[in-house]
Amino acid sequence: MMNFRGLRLLAGPLLAAALVAPLSGCEEDGDGLGAGCEAELKVKADAFQASVEALVDVAGSMKAELYLACANIATDLGASDAPDTGVTDPSDDEVTSACSVAASAIGEAKASVSGSLTVQYIAPKCEVNASAQLNCEAKCDVEGTCDPGSVEARCTPGELSGKCEGECTGTLTCEGSAEVAAACQGTCAAECTGTCSGTCKGACDGTCSVEDSEGNCAGECEGTCEGECAGTCEGTCSGSCEFEANAEVECDAEASCKGECSVEMEAPKCEAELDPPECNLDADCEAGCEGQAQFKATCTEPKVIVVAEGNAELTATLEDNFPTILAVGAKAELVANAAADVAGRAGDVVGELKGSVKCAASYGASFFAQLQASAEASVSVSVSVEASAEVSSEAS
Repeated sequence: MMNFRGLRLLAGPLLAAALVAPLSGCEEDGDGLGAGCEAELKVKADAFQASVEALVDVAGSMKAELYLACANIATDLGASDAPDTGVTDPSDDEVTSACSVAASAIGEAKASVSGSLTVQYIAPKCEVNASAQLNCEAKCDVEGTCDPGSVEARCTPGELSGKCEGECTGTLTCEGSAEVAAACQGTCAAECTGTCSGTCKGACDGTCSVEDSEGNCAGECEGTCEGECAGTCEGTCSGSCEFEANAEVECDAEASCKGECSVEMEAPKCEAELDPPECNLDADCEAGCEGQAQFKATCTEPKVIVVAEGNAELTATLEDNFPTILAVGAKAELVANAAADVAGRAGDVVGELKGSVKCAASYGASFFAQLQASAEASVSVSVSVEASAEVSSEAS
């Protein structure tokens, strides 16, 4: 696992070194940003700029979501120093403080639980924006001689998923919806109707081991469960139902295969970084493209079931807000890796731009401002990672 604390300490200085001296030209030329700049250097600068913009956006959204989740937890649990939930653009220090207060409030609430406390969840799955990376890489080679390849060829084995009309070797997933539920005999990341071998959160047509304050099941159900199931659901699932490896089933809804398919997959998606293309691309341009893919990644909604006997407030606030903590942590793993690479290559790109009169004149002040923003965003990413980890550790 990456040392995120180390990333926080290194990302700022790496970019700061590139920012010691602004580019020699501080005004855009008359034809607009990038006009007159050498083609190979222009595509590199454009890829880097797009990556920085995506980094700034995702760092800000992650920070805001995490702050609100932590502030909500602290407020719901009655912390005397609970932060203001109305803050929409929190600073790094405010995020750190809010999540520290939330973690402490969770610890105190756990101590007051009269019975057992269980926290079960289905972790989110993140998919990189492979199309953004491939499209960007295709532009890196201005002569058009480099083929960046396909998602299937470059995704880490075992991390590729998509619709498979042939034989699937790996994990089979049925994708249901609120309108059409999928037949399920596996882990259901949504509403389950059927037998639940785990914690059933909802209506139990049978005997339930634990009920919540409203009389709904919040424990093991000996009978039919209708609601969220933290375990194996045998029945129907309104979301993603993941079967064991090499399972042979028929889905009532869209089926997705994670692994290898005997025929070409439809709509392939990758849950890991894409391997480098076989053709040689400029390393700095490729880093900018990879950054765009990671920073624009999308993650599924995690499912959390909490049973805290004797503390309804703890149960409610964790079920409402802990999914956000998990989602931020999952996306941050992808973002942090790419942010470190972008930070490490900033000096190279700035150096080349400063060495070109036309490019320096075209990108000057705008590029300099973006690099400053990316330095701050890189630090914010590691702050979010550390803050989410602190709350997750206490909640789990």
